[in-house]
Amino acid sequence: MDEMEVVRRLTHLFYAFRKENAAGLDDHPRIRHKDIMMLDAILSINKGDLVKMSDISAYLQVTPAAVSQFIKGYEKKGWVERVVLENDRRSVYIKVSDQAKEVMKGCEKHMTESLYEFIEALGEEDAENFLRIMEKAVEFSKQKKETKKKGACK
Repeated sequence: MDEMEVVRRLTHLFYAFRKENAAGLDDHPRIRHKDIMMLDAILSINKGDLVKMSDISAYLQVTPAAVSQFIKGYEKKGWVERVVLENDRRSVYIKVSDQAKEVMKGCEKHMTESLYEFIEALGEEDAENFLRIMEKAVEFSKQKKETKKKGACK
């Protein structure tokens, strides 16, 4: 099989996998992947305590403006609250609400159950091979990112 055929099949399989996993998700918490990543980062930075906006920006390697946009939306949903401390009035801190923590617990539960079922369906040998291939894919992505940072042509 030539490389182009492999690319076509992989593209089709990724699309089909995503489509099949999206079907019938009535029990799945309705939250976007980027929201999960942002809330998880906020909860991880300071063990769920108050977190500075600048720390979120640095942790995720995104601009402060991008963080601010997310936070604004989360405030409207009741997921976070901006806090200004009496002894540090220049910094804005973020506190994650109990509602958002519950949403995150639901997402984690759903993801864990889904992955457990998937790995069980694969069987031990295929699961080990899948992990090996995914680790290789992550390493490839890291190397590609580093190459781009160094200004290489490809």
